[in-house]
Amino acid sequence: MSNNYLQLRRIAFSGPKKTSEMTFSDGVNVVCGASDTGKSFLAESIDFMLGGSELKDIPERTAFGEIQFELNVTSGEKWRFYRATSGGNFMADNLLDDDAERKVLKEKHVHDKTDNLSGFLLEKIGLLGKRILRSKVKGTTQSLSFRNLARLAIVQEGEIQQAGSPFWGGQVIQKSPDLATIKLLLTGVDDSNVVETTRGGIDGTKQIELIDELLADIRHEIADVGEEEVDLKDQISRVDTTIEQRRESLNSVQAQLDSLLAQRRELVDTRTGIQDRLDEIADLLTRFDLLLEHYAVDTERLTAIQESGAMFAHVEPVPCPLCGASPEAQQHDAACDGDVEAIIQAASAEIEKIARLRGELQGTVADLKSEATAQEQELANKNEEYENVNNQIQETVAPTVSEERASFSELVEKRAEVQKGLDLYARVLKLEERRVSLEQYEGEEGTSGVIVSGLPDSIAHDFSLRVSKLLKAWEFPGDCLVHFDKESTDFVIDGKPRGSRGKGLRAITHAAVTIALLEYCQENDLPHPGFVVLDSPLLAYFKPEGDEDHQLQGTNLKERFYFYLVDHHSTDSQIVIVENQHPPDSVLDRLRMTVFTGNPNEGREGFL
Repeated sequence: MSNNYLQLRRIAFSGPKKTSEMTFSDGVNVVCGASDTGKSFLAESIDFMLGGSELKDIPERTAFGEIQFELNVTSGEKWRFYRATSGGNFMADNLLDDDAERKVLKEKHVHDKTDNLSGFLLEKIGLLGKRILRSKVKGTTQSLSFRNLARLAIVQEGEIQQAGSPFWGGQVIQKSPDLATIKLLLTGVDDSNVVETTRGGIDGTKQIELIDELLADIRHEIADVGEEEVDLKDQISRVDTTIEQRRESLNSVQAQLDSLLAQRRELVDTRTGIQDRLDEIADLLTRFDLLLEHYAVDTERLTAIQESGAMFAHVEPVPCPLCGASPEAQQHDAACDGDVEAIIQAASAEIEKIARLRGELQGTVADLKSEATAQEQELANKNEEYENVNNQIQETVAPTVSEERASFSELVEKRAEVQKGLDLYARVLKLEERRVSLEQYEGEEGTSGVIVSGLPDSIAHDFSLRVSKLLKAWEFPGDCLVHFDKESTDFVIDGKPRGSRGKGLRAITHAAVTIALLEYCQENDLPHPGFVVLDSPLLAYFKPEGDEDHQLQGTNLKERFYFYLVDHHSTDSQIVIVENQHPPDSVLDRLRMTVFTGNPNEGREGFL
């Protein structure tokens, strides 16, 4: 086997507080257990790390910001990729070369370049630079992207039970590229040599088909609306009139609210000014009380000087008790410069001055107290006015404004809904006009040949035999006679189209086609991603639908399914099965099984 294939090794969600990881080995890996434990999210996460554009937003994901994803290449390489859970570009580390610089890989595919994840992976499996058919009518091609391969290797639950072909996703525009990808894998030949068809005009037939599909979708949307165009026009006219009336009413109550809000702000400012003045008066009165106390102390001191001086001036002269000198002989002026009378007069004058200042200060204090009383009354009045205005805002005007706004918003939403219906009718008109012009053009120009696409008959036959062999090994009911129907691009099993069976049998046969594709490519040394992820291939055993699915209950298809996988897929390939039910006990020692219990107290609760 000269081709290289990829092998899944590890996927881990990491966040600031915790990390959750899953590891994989060669051969068969089974992830099973209770519903709503993250099994399908695991498959989606693998697809996301292989270039998927968006990861489902589940509550358990919010604790994680980055995903690590490890892949081995059968050539011996080992790589770890990093990507934010919100999407964007990738980082890649070579796990075998510690000195290698980390690579930045772009999210978007670019043809023949390896600076993006798609080109990087395509190079590893030998498909870089390949081209596939885009339009068999025009002969145009497009660059092969790894996303063209991913849907063939990772089959999620919604896809595995679909009624359409396993080779085709169901989108008309993608049918040619999807089938060209299958042809490339089964033959090893791409469409690089296809030459674009030179046509005198346009390919009206395909455009008409596309327009018909678009018209069908739009008419389905119109049916959901349930209104005729004329009724919608009448409705939007009435709604516009009502909106204008509501706008005037809303503007009126909004103006009233704005006026009351301005009045409330003014009252707040006034109350603040009054309170500041009251605080200033209180500070002044405190200071003036201290000054009055100083005046009282000074007056008492000066009165004492005045009284003692008066007593000294009016005492009767007597002989000196020390020397016995008579009053006439005593010379007080020579011993003392003091003038008792002058001191008494000065003290009296100072007492009068203090009394005058004290009187003036008491008047000022009285005025301040009077002003404080008036200010307190004014503050009480303003508080009352504020409460009245605030109550009017809170209890009357504001609720009215809210009601008017809600009513106005409902009308706007109603108008948008009606306008959406009118837009649908306008789109129908444009598409119908376009369809008529294309029909006229086709009538004039006629049609020309197109490029032959799809699988060659011999390859389709060989591959059908591979699918048949696999179904027989699983002991699928019937003779397991399989052939590929080119018209439906799907398989017919025992004369019955695969897509017409119950969803359980569709899931099993889809799994058979996917595994057969892996085996066919490996046995014929053809390129392939090298691994397969199947979400709920045994759906018929878990949620049977219809008589055909119920017929499988009690058969040994489930056991034969697992026995075949462990017998035929070991070290050379890798298969990951996501299921609700456990594999048979007899094969547990030959595969790697991870069980999500759904119980936080028992085993592993879930993926995240």
